[in-house]
Amino acid sequence: MKRSKKKRPKEKSNEKPLPRELTKQELREQRRRQRKVNKRKRIFKSLVTILIILGIIGLISFASYQAVKLGVFNVVEIEVVGNEIIDAQTVIEASGISVGESIFLVDVNQANYNINALMNLKELEISKIMPNKILIRMVESTPICAVNFDNKVYYLTEDKELIQDGEYLRKTDIPLVFGSDAVTISEIGKEVVVEPYWRFDTIMNILKDLRNDGNLGKISEVRMTDVNTYEIVTKNGTIFILWDYNNYYDNKAYIQNNLDKNTSNMIINLAAGPKPVIKGR
Repeated sequence: MKRSKKKRPKEKSNEKPLPRELTKQELREQRRRQRKVNKRKRIFKSLVTILIILGIIGLISFASYQAVKLGVFNVVEIEVVGNEIIDAQTVIEASGISVGESIFLVDVNQANYNINALMNLKELEISKIMPNKILIRMVESTPICAVNFDNKVYYLTEDKELIQDGEYLRKTDIPLVFGSDAVTISEIGKEVVVEPYWRFDTIMNILKDLRNDGNLGKISEVRMTDVNTYEIVTKNGTIFILWDYNNYYDNKAYIQNNLDKNTSNMIINLAAGPKPVIKGR
């Protein structure tokens, strides 16, 4: 008998069938679905971000409300720096800013205007320092003298511009001028007319020379006398008597020598003749 041959089973192939290439319509549909998914993700992220921001704003608003309610932002200190002529309390009162008011309600522009109306300044800066401090920083115009007239003191620059007026001398390193017949002022920062103007011009020229030579701080007073002379009084109590600016200029070296030596309590008459007449006070 013939042996029957067994059929060998077909070996299975490990190769995967190649994917079917999508049609153009299917590709468009697939991209459309992906766009929808991406859009939903973006919307979700945006909503989460908005909710977080709103939550932060809410917390800040609540904290701010509580802080305002408790007076955390009420002004507790007003500091003035840079003032030499005018006292700090006068500046604070002029500013219109009050301790206890909300720092958010402080009108810095109005305060700036108020202070500038009070005195002539080179610089003025008003700052809010959170949570409850106001800083007023100023640089005053430089005075060359203070004119005493009718129980008032007028601080003047070398151009005779009014810096500020008051009832007493606050800045003691400048001379106080006596003997004016009249003082006419218009407003802060404008020229002051001191009569007799031609005599006051002589004093201003002498003061400028003293300042340029570094001697202004050594002079306490300058007087226009009834006999048409000028008296320069030093802080050591010495008095120089002069006829006019030329008389001062001709004796400038002599005056400088006495200032350097700190001559005290003497009357030195430089208007009496070619030589000084000296006597004790």
